[in-house]
Amino acid sequence: MPDSIHKKVLIISYYWPPSSGSGVQRWMYFAKYLGDYGITPIILTVDPKKASYRKLDQSFNQFIEGIEVHKTKTLEPLKLYSLLTTGSTKKGIPQGSVGAEKKGLFSKISRYIRGNVFIPDARIGWKKYAIKEAKKIISSHDINLIITTGPPHSTHLIGRILKRLHKMHWIADLRDPWTEIYYKEDLLQSSKSQEKDRKLEFSVLNEADHILTIGPSMADLLRNKIPDQKEKVSYIYNGYDAVKMKTVTTDKSEDFMVISFVGLLTDAMPHQSFSKALKILESQKNIKTIKLRLVGDICQSFLDAVKVILPKDQIEILGYVAHREALRLMFNADILFTCLPTQEHSKIMISGKMLEYMATGNSILCIGDPESDASKILSASNNSITIQPHQIEEITAFVSAKYELWKEGKLNSNVSDSIKNLSRFKTTEQLATLIKSII
Repeated sequence: MPDSIHKKVLIISYYWPPSSGSGVQRWMYFAKYLGDYGITPIILTVDPKKASYRKLDQSFNQFIEGIEVHKTKTLEPLKLYSLLTTGSTKKGIPQGSVGAEKKGLFSKISRYIRGNVFIPDARIGWKKYAIKEAKKIISSHDINLIITTGPPHSTHLIGRILKRLHKMHWIADLRDPWTEIYYKEDLLQSSKSQEKDRKLEFSVLNEADHILTIGPSMADLLRNKIPDQKEKVSYIYNGYDAVKMKTVTTDKSEDFMVISFVGLLTDAMPHQSFSKALKILESQKNIKTIKLRLVGDICQSFLDAVKVILPKDQIEILGYVAHREALRLMFNADILFTCLPTQEHSKIMISGKMLEYMATGNSILCIGDPESDASKILSASNNSITIQPHQIEEITAFVSAKYELWKEGKLNSNVSDSIKNLSRFKTTEQLATLIKSII
């Protein structure tokens, strides 16, 4: 039952609808359901007209009606970089490091400036606008606690200043690593810049009342940075929208077994393993009724590889779609596949789509480290598997076995009971309990 008097929390997040992505959804759902647990959220974010959002999803706007949202200006270079490289202020917004996918002098200069001028990230220009607006909100509302979420990790510097000024309780939510983030090696940072970044990270971890993150390995990584305060680090999984998923209609193809990827696929992920397995199946003349459906941001190298293997009518490249449509496409797949990043610390990464994959009950092929957090979550599902990138024969055998079951009409869905405890409503309950323990 909700408390008779609601506590008020200020959530500071650069990403907010109509932006899309797992970080947006994480805090959008938290904000939506916190009221059911006696907590009123107030959101501080960037005006979407000023922000460097890579993708937009207007479908989320209706979901968050009634939540108090304050939007500010920002000053950042990513729109200019996008304009110079693509002619559009949005099309070239990088997913990670600027210029990492390109060669040449401009790329090197861009990466050097990003890594050594904009520390900890290229959205640091939002800080002064956010602090100014946050002060107004704090003075006009009875705020009990501040929550910052990143990346961008510069958001946590806003929380640090507000805590120092107003002596307020503060939770810092780190959804990705900070100094170990996957694109760090592309930044061409000097040793001086690296040390500055480490000091900023430590100051946040040291001064926040609580450090929150998205999984056990990420929590361990952060605990090791503050061994004297490790008890203040915890994690809450991102969760999935059980309510929305119940309303999704399923209409699977009878003519093709559909293998789908939904989300972000980059060259930092071992997608070559899947295309090699697909080539073996093609050589066995065993994929005449297999269709590959690709949804989201898919790297060009993977697209080029599969186009050589499969006929044109057996590949669907859909690009970005709204969240509800992405869920529908997940349900309508026979096999869902994903790839985990291969860089150091990659085992801590949990795809924002992973729990949604599991909630469909469909077979899941995960290519990556079997000891990763994502793999351990998947292990609760009877029809899913994680295979290491070099095990091409095993990947081929998994797809082939599922194909035989599909031909016999025996490829069934099976939703694990464990996933039911990871709905967005349940994860928000965990957050509410944490907030109440602090204030």
